[in-house]
Amino acid sequence: MAEGKRVSDGTTFAMTGDLVQAARAVGQDQSIALPFTPDVLPASSGMLAFSPEEPLMHVGPGAPVVAVTWGPPMEGFSPGVHLTWWAAMPDQDQEPDAVARGRLIPMVPDFDLHLSFHPFFDTRLCLEELPSGLLYSAVPLRTVVAAWYALTADSTTLSEQRPHAAVTQALKELRAKKRGVQVGTTSGADTAHRAITERAAQRMRNVNEQSEMFAPSPEFAATPKKVDHGVFEAALDHQLDAGNRRTAHIYREAADHWHRLEMQATQRYPGVFENLEELRVREHEQWKPWCWVPSDHVAAWLVEMYDAPVDQAMWDGHRIAALGAWRSGGRHSVLTTLRLQATASDRVPVHLPEAMPAPGLGVVIDDNGRIHLLLAFLDDVSDHGPADAELVLISNYGNPAHMIEDVSKLTVFLTGTDLLDAVKITQGYYDDAVVKNGGTKPHPAEEAEYAEHAYVMGLYTGLLSAICAPGAQVQDAGALTGRKLPATWPPEPNVLSETTLWLLGGETETR
Repeated sequence: MAEGKRVSDGTTFAMTGDLVQAARAVGQDQSIALPFTPDVLPASSGMLAFSPEEPLMHVGPGAPVVAVTWGPPMEGFSPGVHLTWWAAMPDQDQEPDAVARGRLIPMVPDFDLHLSFHPFFDTRLCLEELPSGLLYSAVPLRTVVAAWYALTADSTTLSEQRPHAAVTQALKELRAKKRGVQVGTTSGADTAHRAITERAAQRMRNVNEQSEMFAPSPEFAATPKKVDHGVFEAALDHQLDAGNRRTAHIYREAADHWHRLEMQATQRYPGVFENLEELRVREHEQWKPWCWVPSDHVAAWLVEMYDAPVDQAMWDGHRIAALGAWRSGGRHSVLTTLRLQATASDRVPVHLPEAMPAPGLGVVIDDNGRIHLLLAFLDDVSDHGPADAELVLISNYGNPAHMIEDVSKLTVFLTGTDLLDAVKITQGYYDDAVVKNGGTKPHPAEEAEYAEHAYVMGLYTGLLSAICAPGAQVQDAGALTGRKLPATWPPEPNVLSETTLWLLGGETETR
């Protein structure tokens, strides 16, 4: 586990109630600037442990922060530390007899981020007014930095003690070599608060003229442990008419499926979406603005940072790129009420790079009671493909139980005007790639096979063009229940974790 590698040689710390109280107060007071320099850290890597009864803070209802771990940054990041916040695992989510079987899980990661040393000055540590996209992590980050200030203050005394059983188990899980805990004590909360603020003010005077403000990437809702159905909760179905009940059922099937894929990706590659968002912020100028992160970059990241086998990384790379683009855009998905043939087109949707309202979109098709779910995104292939853009569709083919290893990829290069020609160009490119990689060139497809594939792609590309067309008649499905205010189309990034479902209907032109 990557987190274990970061903290295995670290030191574990804890704080008495007075220090925790002071750190919380400073963390919540955003008028106090907290410059972050290497000497603020009590150790270059380690863990700061708390109890569920007296956590550092709460990151959500019933989610007490019981630990924060930190260590060296990932490759490619500026000097600083990589942090992870850990929440207590609820009793109801533990296995039966977990304690007796030695399978108790004391905590689970909630979110993580990179924090740079001075001269970069993270705006969450110094600005009173922050954009909404940074509010989730601002107070947790400030509180941890305040805790580090407290632990390294002259008024704090550290002494080694034996950890509680839950901390011992957590250290064991992270393969920490040092099992003792350095406990910080002070003469009172006021003393600790004064030590933090006076030292921070002195640091601020020293670094103010040399600082370079650094605005981190906007935050997107983390993958929740349990899917949120919002206004479409099953318990409320009895209040809906037949049409809206059907929509609610479709919504839950779509939300459950995509949540399952997100969870599988984060379990296989912990922190992958957050890390790729940071990569996108740092390196986005290397690819087209309509692409979230190119799938080949995603695959390379999986190999380099998670030691994924190349074949698995190549397969997972497109799926994770699709999920990441969809999450980054706000988890927006469109359910068509039109027949697929009504929007089908035999033309290449070359306008999509300018027309797609989000880097990734979910597409929901109600095919006579069978729900077909697709994630659509644009991949930047300008450095190696016959076009700048490749449309990629990740499809479950109507099977809601499909996982990452099951969902299929459909793709076409956005080149030329005739979709059949584009399909042939795309297939030829991938056939040649097989030969370049040392394989045997596949047997050429029959003309009928090309035509059939182009017909299927035309159903999906035509629908996507209709969704992205100017003046498309798109409605917020949740608002039609009367339980929420309608969102506006085109959609905006969404800091909530739930999927937003839109309905496409009416007369819609396609290109």
